[in-house]
Amino acid sequence: MTRAKALSAGWVAWLLAALVLFSALSVANAAGRFDDLLYRVPRSANALLVIDVKGVHSSPLAVKEGWKSQHEASYVKKPMLLPPESDRMILASQMNPNRDFEVLWEGAVVSLTEPLPPRAIARAEGGYVDQIGGVPAVWSPSDAYIVLFEPKLMGILSPAHRQAVARWIEDGEVTRTVVVSKYLKEAADSVDGQKTQIVLALDLKDAVQPHRLEQALNKSQLVGDDAAKKQKWAKIVSSIRGVTLSVQIGRTAQGTLRVDFSESTSPFGKDAKALVLGVLDEYGVGIDELQQWKTRLDGESIVMQGELSTPGMRRIFSLLELPTTNFTAADELPQESPGSSSPSSRTSEDKEKAVVEASQTYFKSVSTLLNDLQEEFRTNRDARRSLSAVFLERYAKRIDRLPILHVDEELLAYGMKVAETLRSTSIASRQAGVRAGVRKAQGAGYYGYRGYGYSYGARYGTSYNDYYTARTRSSEKTQIRREEDAKARQVRFQNWKEIQDATAAIRAKMTKKYKVPF
Repeated sequence: MTRAKALSAGWVAWLLAALVLFSALSVANAAGRFDDLLYRVPRSANALLVIDVKGVHSSPLAVKEGWKSQHEASYVKKPMLLPPESDRMILASQMNPNRDFEVLWEGAVVSLTEPLPPRAIARAEGGYVDQIGGVPAVWSPSDAYIVLFEPKLMGILSPAHRQAVARWIEDGEVTRTVVVSKYLKEAADSVDGQKTQIVLALDLKDAVQPHRLEQALNKSQLVGDDAAKKQKWAKIVSSIRGVTLSVQIGRTAQGTLRVDFSESTSPFGKDAKALVLGVLDEYGVGIDELQQWKTRLDGESIVMQGELSTPGMRRIFSLLELPTTNFTAADELPQESPGSSSPSSRTSEDKEKAVVEASQTYFKSVSTLLNDLQEEFRTNRDARRSLSAVFLERYAKRIDRLPILHVDEELLAYGMKVAETLRSTSIASRQAGVRAGVRKAQGAGYYGYRGYGYSYGARYGTSYNDYYTARTRSSEKTQIRREEDAKARQVRFQNWKEIQDATAAIRAKMTKKYKVPF
């Protein structure tokens, strides 16, 4: 080989190697856009909401509806609360889907576009600045700690368990590696900011309880008495890996829901959509618009796709939200004078203007959330169980976490009462199922309504036909469920009337007080 050919061959080899390395680095960079946030997420997390905030705000829909507006840092138009100072954000939680998605802890890691001073955050939150593990941390009365890992990297953890926060800080500093499950990591990597701006993922591996699965399949109309079908479905459902919702925001918001298993989904056949919708309703996290989505089987997954409305997104994303939001008003506080420990004074006109603007935004936010729920309150939806105790609880929490800086105190009291009423409705919905279950389980006796309470009839030592046939006992169970649902429905209608009356009253009062429309 001549020297020229040798140099040419060497150049080609170097070029190929460089291209391979560049390609590998590009893939790594693309797949790890959120790794600097992910390694701060505790291993016990089984739910993530990953958001490219910059990508969301720059989307045609967000621009058209003004989601980034500083003065509308609320739910007036937005599907979720996004801090205006952030460009990327991960919300994480450990929740129990078998107990109405009970939250054990929840947190967030937020990449900021500009630093937020700890003292300003503490003033906005009504808390104080602490030092935990050598890192500035703000305790908030909303039961959360806000940690400043770096000037432009903020973490939030709730409940405000100081020791847990200390270990959270230490673990992140020591490992500097991503420790969440492979399923959640893959979901986070799919957010590119251009095509997909938001991903909500729930890792469900090992979450299915055999006895609950058996009960669900036994009463499923999709399975019926087909023992072979029941066995196949049980094997697939037991192998579930998780559920991922990807949202692509352009001129509209399009959603892709994937339910992933470790077994082929082909045995579900044409029943796949009904199965998914039924499970979501059963667990209290269904939304009406999923009924219109197209469904297909994709190997070991069920895939549903369709358009998402802003109220629909608000409902879905209520499963995971920032543990506190008052810090978003930190940059609206007056600047502190050099050498002074108190904020600079403002004129009474400035103060009143701030109260009016904050109060209007707060009232609009509460009204928007109530509008999302009004159809559930107004109509009889118990047969499909779409009136969800889960969403009612989450919406109550959303009201609790609305920014309250400068908000009129009477208006805050109204908001607290609305949240309390939503919680009581949620409890009534849960208790209906519990009471029905207890009554059904007491097979030793028959309970019937006689207009003034329960009557009881002993069954021991009597023949089968002396009381009820199997069909009659089944009818009993149906009747029991209807009676308990009726009680919950009555509570719901009464609570909604109280909310409507309170809303009308506070609107009139605030309008008269500040001479502006509410």
